[in-house]
Amino acid sequence: MFVSSRLMIAEIRTGLGFIVILPAIVFAMAGGLGCEMGAPRQPDILLVTVDTLRPDHLGIFGYERPTSPRIDEFFADGAIFERAYSVEANTPPSVLTILSGLPPRSHGVRGFYELLKKDVALIPDRLPEAYQTAAFVSNIVLTNEAIGIADRFDHYDDYVDEAESARPNIYERSAARTTDAALAWLEQEREDGRPLFLWVHYIDPHGPYSAPAESLRGFTHEGWEEPGGRRRVRKYQFDPTVTDGLTYVDRYDEEIAYTDAQVGRLLDGYGATASLEDAFVLFTADHGESMMEHGIWFTHGYHVWEEIMRVPLLLRGPGVASGRRTELSSGLDIAPTILAAAGLTTPLRDDVLGRGFDLRSKTIPSDRVIYAEASLDTHRWRAGWRGNDKWMFSNKGAVIMPQIHFDLENDPDEEGRRPWFATPPPDAILELIKTDPIIGDTKRGRTGSQLDAPKIDSRVSDAQRRQLEALGYGGGESVD
Repeated sequence: MFVSSRLMIAEIRTGLGFIVILPAIVFAMAGGLGCEMGAPRQPDILLVTVDTLRPDHLGIFGYERPTSPRIDEFFADGAIFERAYSVEANTPPSVLTILSGLPPRSHGVRGFYELLKKDVALIPDRLPEAYQTAAFVSNIVLTNEAIGIADRFDHYDDYVDEAESARPNIYERSAARTTDAALAWLEQEREDGRPLFLWVHYIDPHGPYSAPAESLRGFTHEGWEEPGGRRRVRKYQFDPTVTDGLTYVDRYDEEIAYTDAQVGRLLDGYGATASLEDAFVLFTADHGESMMEHGIWFTHGYHVWEEIMRVPLLLRGPGVASGRRTELSSGLDIAPTILAAAGLTTPLRDDVLGRGFDLRSKTIPSDRVIYAEASLDTHRWRAGWRGNDKWMFSNKGAVIMPQIHFDLENDPDEEGRRPWFATPPPDAILELIKTDPIIGDTKRGRTGSQLDAPKIDSRVSDAQRRQLEALGYGGGESVD
């Protein structure tokens, strides 16, 4: 268990000979959302993030397959954001924006294995002292060695120890075992009388798509699509036995269904100890995934196409009006929304990127501008949205140029490229690109430690797992 970062930040400053800085001032110095104490109500807050999850493969967003019955049921009377976007197509920058309310250019993490600066405050740093905070992650790039945020939480569980089948030197933790760890902690270490901030990140359905055999729903398809071979399917994802590209889609959907069951287990387990009706629950993803669109299939990270940047965003809890929302929303909005739900007021932040909003309100303007980026080696793509207009920019080397404009209302699949100057982009996007070129090798500056060996989970014993199974929470099987 780690010391609360509210004390940690002060100790670091004192050790360097500086005057102790209050957390609110630390956050403001980092470019964060100013906030002050508001209403005393402090509900439990659950943040669930899922790696590589497209919204259009969930039933609540209209998908025809039953991939997400538990998620669909729980959020049916919540707020459903139909046009939500990640700020980055890779996990660490996107997740740190979710946790900080800052864009990658402000929190400073643009790639993998880059440690977050200590003066960048996250949600647990900003919450009232009463909150107990805990996180459970399943992706190796979110371990403490990789991004350095364990000391921001009272408890940070990053025991990522299962080798991926296609990349034996890369480790993850299954959704079932991540849920086991979270439920064991809730049972044994949750402190009575304290409000809770609980963050759980599931790596499923990240590729390679391989849901546990006992959880398979038997998804099959009609028709056939050319799988593309290694030229189109990334090495870690490529299966030489697959002769039909739609088989990959079936496997991806199986992973979603498996994860949905584990999200259901998590909610059930929490609900056995506290009132779900009184909790504030936010569900989203770090980024999406390409299927068979735009050339490179069954992957993400390299571009800002809609299938990669759009994410599910679902809210339920006190102060949340149910219904479908069509305004543009962003990963920038999640931290201010959670802080407001905890009883803190978060003034809107003026920036060339726009503002972070409390998503419980209905004050997001229709002309809002949002921004996202993606990196592949020295090539970086960026995108900006305003209403149904989308602009793409790219740089390779020292030159950044506007490239393409899309009218998403009439061309939602981005099949018809239009010259950017036919509908010029907003000044805010041009100003951002001019002041934030990010040229050169995006791999420079890696300061975290890429893990060569798995972590060993010593906290959830076999006896504890058996106890959870006896309560109906264990085993990892699909739960409808």
